[in-house]
Amino acid sequence: MSSGTGRWALLLVYFAAVVLVGGVWGQNEVDTTDNDIPEEDETSWFQVDDEDGELTVPELITKYGYRVESHAVISSDGYMLTVFRIAPRQSPEKSQYPVLMVHGLMTSAADFVITGPNNSLAYMLADRGYEVWLANMRGSRYSKGHTSITPDSPEYWDFSWHEMGYYDLPAIVDYIRMTSNVSKVHYVGHSQGSTVYFVMSSSRPEYNDKIALMVALSPAVILKRVRSPIGRLLLDLIESLKQLLQALDIYDVFPYNKNYHQLAKSICPKEEKDSICYRLISQLCGPNPDAYDRKLILAFLGHAPAGASVKQLMHYIQLNRSGLFRQYDYGKKGNLQTYSNWKPPTYNLTAASAPVLIYYALNDWIVHPRDVLQFARKLPRVVAVNAVGDKRFNHLDFITARNAREQLYDKLVPVLDGFND
Repeated sequence: MSSGTGRWALLLVYFAAVVLVGGVWGQNEVDTTDNDIPEEDETSWFQVDDEDGELTVPELITKYGYRVESHAVISSDGYMLTVFRIAPRQSPEKSQYPVLMVHGLMTSAADFVITGPNNSLAYMLADRGYEVWLANMRGSRYSKGHTSITPDSPEYWDFSWHEMGYYDLPAIVDYIRMTSNVSKVHYVGHSQGSTVYFVMSSSRPEYNDKIALMVALSPAVILKRVRSPIGRLLLDLIESLKQLLQALDIYDVFPYNKNYHQLAKSICPKEEKDSICYRLISQLCGPNPDAYDRKLILAFLGHAPAGASVKQLMHYIQLNRSGLFRQYDYGKKGNLQTYSNWKPPTYNLTAASAPVLIYYALNDWIVHPRDVLQFARKLPRVVAVNAVGDKRFNHLDFITARNAREQLYDKLVPVLDGFND
């Protein structure tokens, strides 16, 4: 079977699992009796339309009147990364550090602009005079190049999020500092965007002096208490899935495909209140029907999934099983060869000395509040650890919720302002 056919087969198996989970486990996990999704019409609460799911990120940014540039960054191990720069819309009253924003697992820079002007954090920052840089991590839609290895080879995909934090982020941070002629950058990371930051800050502590403020949104660092039924199902099936993927010579999962947007339209019909689309989101991230906006989700699914390596997923599963934030586990023999120890080393979070502002959600079914609090206690310089006020806020709501600006962005931006020296 070709790898392309294998990926589509895997996709069909995945959506079948979603239907099963929604119909069987979902009956026990989610009470939707009083939480029906509001009747959908042809409008959206957000300033988005159908083509937003089909445009590239630079096209999307340009469409809404912002100036954007594409920059090429090469990591020290040869991965070619694309970083988008949104120019500030006005001159700030005082000097401000640039803001680097880093997306989550299987997504891209689109996360931070998809909700449009007046709602997306990236646009809000540009409106306040910030220079905004949007990263695309290795293996995702906009960063699939290498100086010597083709993305079709298994060697290209031999990375987890460890390499993103150890190689990609330092290269991007240094590029921004050099290009913008600044000593520091602000950092905003959602989910995996926080994971890779704490890899960098703990493994390459010299970069802590280059960070003005780190804003961690639902930081996926300790993942011991995952509540998502889909996540738990994946944990149960992972060994079988791993063998299947290896047999099919598949090393990357859910690469970007323009057909995903059309698929999303078919599983998110406006006349269905309990569509597969909503079940997928609620069973993976946590149920929050009041935050569900069909047109926005369609636009979001036009950009995601954007690709990831199998090793990335496996590394997260290892975090769940061990309850520790540590490097990739290759098994006893592989660990001896790689680390000269039976066990993979644990990341030294006490070395992450830059100031950190943390936000978590009480209804996040991927990153549990207790895991966030446990992780935060290990950090030496925490500015604050805040729960989002809306108790139904879930993992995806940090990006797509109708009230994300009110509940989150309007609160974190003034804190960011205070760390511009």
